[in-house]
Amino acid sequence: ASCLDTWGRRASVGAGAMALSTLKGQDWQTLWLKAVLFQDTLVGRDKCMRFAQYCARCLSGLIDSSVAQQVLVNLAMARKALRFGRQVRWAHDMREVYLNERDPFNLVTTLLEMGSFLVYCCIDHACFAQRVNLLPLGPKKTDLLDRFAEVFWVTEVVPALMREVRAYFNGGGAKENSQAWIDRRARAKLLIFKLLCDLPCSYYFVQPLAWRNKRVHKAWCGALGAAASAVSIQMTWPRSVSLEK
Repeated sequence: ASCLDTWGRRASVGAGAMALSTLKGQDWQTLWLKAVLFQDTLVGRDKCMRFAQYCARCLSGLIDSSVAQQVLVNLAMARKALRFGRQVRWAHDMREVYLNERDPFNLVTTLLEMGSFLVYCCIDHACFAQRVNLLPLGPKKTDLLDRFAEVFWVTEVVPALMREVRAYFNGGGAKENSQAWIDRRARAKLLIFKLLCDLPCSYYFVQPLAWRNKRVHKAWCGALGAAASAVSIQMTWPRSVSLEK
């Protein structure tokens, strides 16, 4: 009987291990498919590149790495190319907000946020042209152009932060303690954290180049930008995928 018990226990352990292995395999496959879906979008690629860009900025400040600096410069240039034509989509989204948003405060703050990004993209195209020598500017004028573009990041972040703080307190106007109220507050909490990380970064970028190149400033800006990027990735990560048998 003891021998049978031993074999029975071993069989149970083996079956449990196989089930755990299969579960882990399915989890990894699901994660892989979600990553495929995420990277298959412009938003997904841009957010991952932004995360890597700010990590490189932080490392460049912490250890003064020339490799990290080169990664930073190249990713910044690549992200400028990803913004080509974004104004067309953003103008469409602004029209949808204008037609469908019924809350006056949300309408104004959202249009200010989206309009700021639209203008930012237009000026960023001029920055791209300067980088590829289509727009001949000296170092001083180049720095002024870059800083002028980032002013519109500030005007993008501030109204969005105001809207999300309000949404956190009123649940987006939904009935208190309803699922919609809980979900809106949870989303607002994440966005508030992200925007509070973005705001100091936008302040960093409107400063003169000599100030931005100081290692201590690069380190904190990189850390905050990476944190904001991680939140963005989490919020836009696919929630479900279908595993084909």
